[in-house]
Amino acid sequence: MAKFDRNQFITFSLDMHHIYRMNGTEYRFVYETNGTVTFSAVEDAHRKVTYEVGTLNRMNGAGQVEMVPYGLLPEHLRPAVVHDIDDVAFSGLPRAKRKRMETRHAMVQGYRALKSANAFKVNDAEINEAMDDICREAAAYLAMTLPDPEGDLKVRAWQAGEGPKPRSKSTVEIPDAVSARTLRKWDAAFERGGKKALLDNVDKQGNRNSYFSVEEMQLMSETINREYLNLQRKTIATVVADVRQAFRDENSRRAEEGQAPLRTPGREAVRQFIKRLDKFRVLVARFGQEQAMKRMRPTFKGLEVQRPLERVEMDEWKIDLLTILAKSGLMSMFNQEELGEMGLLDRMKRWWMCAAMDCRTNCFVGMSITANPQTSSAIKCLRMVVSDKGQFADKMGALAPWSMFGTPETLYVDNGSAFKSALFTTTCVELGITKVQTIAGCPAMRGKGEGGFNTLGVTLLPRLSGRTFGDVVEKADHPSEKRACLSIDDLIYTLVRWVVDVYHNTPQEALGGRTPLGQWEADLREGNYPLMPAPSQRRKRIAFGLPLERVLQKDGIRVLNVRYQSADLARHFLDNGVTPLNVRWFEEDIGVVEVELNGEWKPIDAVSDAFQGLDASTWIATRRAMRAKDPKRKEWEEDVIAQTIADIEALNADRKAAKSVIDHGWSEKRFAAAEKEAMASFEIVPPRQKTADSPDGYGCSVIPSEPSKPTRANPTTNGAGESDAGAYKFRD
Repeated sequence: MAKFDRNQFITFSLDMHHIYRMNGTEYRFVYETNGTVTFSAVEDAHRKVTYEVGTLNRMNGAGQVEMVPYGLLPEHLRPAVVHDIDDVAFSGLPRAKRKRMETRHAMVQGYRALKSANAFKVNDAEINEAMDDICREAAAYLAMTLPDPEGDLKVRAWQAGEGPKPRSKSTVEIPDAVSARTLRKWDAAFERGGKKALLDNVDKQGNRNSYFSVEEMQLMSETINREYLNLQRKTIATVVADVRQAFRDENSRRAEEGQAPLRTPGREAVRQFIKRLDKFRVLVARFGQEQAMKRMRPTFKGLEVQRPLERVEMDEWKIDLLTILAKSGLMSMFNQEELGEMGLLDRMKRWWMCAAMDCRTNCFVGMSITANPQTSSAIKCLRMVVSDKGQFADKMGALAPWSMFGTPETLYVDNGSAFKSALFTTTCVELGITKVQTIAGCPAMRGKGEGGFNTLGVTLLPRLSGRTFGDVVEKADHPSEKRACLSIDDLIYTLVRWVVDVYHNTPQEALGGRTPLGQWEADLREGNYPLMPAPSQRRKRIAFGLPLERVLQKDGIRVLNVRYQSADLARHFLDNGVTPLNVRWFEEDIGVVEVELNGEWKPIDAVSDAFQGLDASTWIATRRAMRAKDPKRKEWEEDVIAQTIADIEALNADRKAAKSVIDHGWSEKRFAAAEKEAMASFEIVPPRQKTADSPDGYGCSVIPSEPSKPTRANPTTNGAGESDAGAYKFRD
């Protein structure tokens, strides 16, 4: 017996009058030959496709072939439907229309079931007499639940008189009785066209002509388009009043000309007219094209991010909160010029927050506070993204970890000047980050960051005094200036604690009920970690460092009056002499700078170990404190400087964490001013040897020292007033 080969026989009907939908195109059958089937497009007969029979069978099994039987024939020429293939289109019918069709179908099936059982003769009198039985039989066809076989057996036994009546488990809907003539008409229609033939046109009944004349409709349309479709966004009640006023004015004019008055439409007529307007047109007219596109733009898959730091969004937001700067402990760490450069001289201030959010976990991975958005604040925020913030969060008293850091794969920013600058773009390139500039005026392209700012504004700021609200309408008479009591230190502390302890530990629907911290830890636990590690300290210095140019001399180079020297620099000086060099100076650690030597960056340490790990702001404050202590002193020993640095850091220990978030604005202008002050009459020298008391307690120690060179204005003299170049310093 020959084996059946399913690839030789097609598994569905082929007919030139059928419509076949495949891959989004409608085709008609042309011919079949040598195990292949050829179709031509319905819209273009010259466009043909050919499939092997086996391929068509696999497509049919995968549900990729849809057939409309006799769809190319006029409806009156199509053969009678013998099965309910059109039922697939019934789901799109209005509920009331579908219910009427289902009721008619149930009555026809009940009628046919009793007719086949010879329960009555086919005439109107007996059909009317059996109508109650037909309605009860039809109820089974209206059930919307799955049948219960056991329950059906009990019902049949009860109907046969062999058991008690079973308790119904659901409500049974029994259709209303109809006349025998109507029921027979439904049966005839079902016989000709199947279930689809039982659809009615009740929804198309009635007079659909407008109640109003052409002139009345024209005046109402003109008034509504003028008063409703504008940026004033008038309410419907206001537009109704405008329509009535327009009709009163028109009727007054018509009365003077002896014409018949127009009928004034009521509120419902105006409301129905507005309801029929095109939704997109209404949004454009009342909210602008940008808002209309945002609300009506179709969405498909949306944002899909598979791993942490695959996509990070960075944005700026003006915090609706007034802070009192005079109360801030940071004020004592800077002089007036520095405070002015940072924008901290106003008594009260609203701050800008630059933040970065990971789109996979919804975690805040970076944050900086600035008085005015600028490139330095954006770079400082990016620096926090690639740095571990654990110790910083601990200093702020956070209870949860802030361990989210790494190198983002892509960074999405808006069109702010800080993000468009060459300095910020170069920094991203140095770190290997792909920066994506989103379309201007489309905040939806950075939806995660915008959503994070909105959450902060809704959940945190209403709890704080000094809130300013988004605009004057929302603010009303709220006394923001009088209620302002927070300092910038308090604001930074509050923001960090809210982000780390509250936001990161709040379950979110977008994360499937997980918290942002839980999502981050789950991705790390499952091995779903960023592809790139955090940049090394050297790469950070090169990427984030302030680009400078310094002249190499015999003793090395100087930056902020800190001397840097190494064997590489000494060798370069021997080869090239006095020459300018490119330098990267990193304000967070001035103990090391990067210097470009022969096209390669080299780390150069400070000569004094006192500067290792020291930030620039602390060094400027230290220099200012030493100058205030002794303005005339030109030389300071390394151990004295180290002790002063320790005292300054101990004094500002509670402000150091807040100082890490606020943008210090280290621009070229501010750096030049700071270096000019640091270079003024200040020299760092090795520690001098100190005298010690003699063992017997008598006498004194004489320590020779190199005398200063005498000048005409200030000669070195002895006690008698005579010049003495070989003088000694005595200590009793």
